[in-house]
Amino acid sequence: MCLTSALTSAPSEYSFFRHVFYVDERVVPLDHPDSNHRACVDLLFSKVSIPEENIHHIDPSLLDDLEELSDAYEKDLIREFAQKDSARFPVFDVILLGMGPDGHTASLFPGHELLQEEDRWVAYVDDSPKPPPKRITFTYPVINHAARIVFVAAGKEKATTLRSVLDIPEEGLPSARVKPVFPGQLYWFVDDAAAANVAYPRTPFKL
Repeated sequence: MCLTSALTSAPSEYSFFRHVFYVDERVVPLDHPDSNHRACVDLLFSKVSIPEENIHHIDPSLLDDLEELSDAYEKDLIREFAQKDSARFPVFDVILLGMGPDGHTASLFPGHELLQEEDRWVAYVDDSPKPPPKRITFTYPVINHAARIVFVAAGKEKATTLRSVLDIPEEGLPSARVKPVFPGQLYWFVDDAAAANVAYPRTPFKL
């Protein structure tokens, strides 16, 4: 599950969550068990003060047309950022990502043609190796223009992959291709099991 938080001019009482977009979403109804939106609402948004209109989900009326669905989500991004940024790509305050055991992040999978996408903000996938097969996803240009990118990885099944991503990034796994444009910052939050094989220097987390 991946989501992003974008700073806007929303009222100050919503200063933590201003506007939220999903880095990727499964192309299923919003109340489907596979929906990222449903999971986020159940586990987080239903428990915090955030206006519903500040949560930008996919248009459920477009589920049968992947191109229209991804275009509509991109237009939603454009509407939100057009008045705020003159840059070519939107600049999010924070993007939160996970990493799969195969090294994928968002819906950017090893060997997929979308790893080379340089222009579109949002693209669709109709052949995801992980079900469900149909998804939309932010592309690297959007992800890498964020001010802060945060990865979370946990579990021993991620150990070999995390070593590749952090210690041997030239292997080119999708998560290793997340490289923020200056002055963006990248953070990894991992547990001991996931980091068991990593040589990359670690810093203990402190509140």
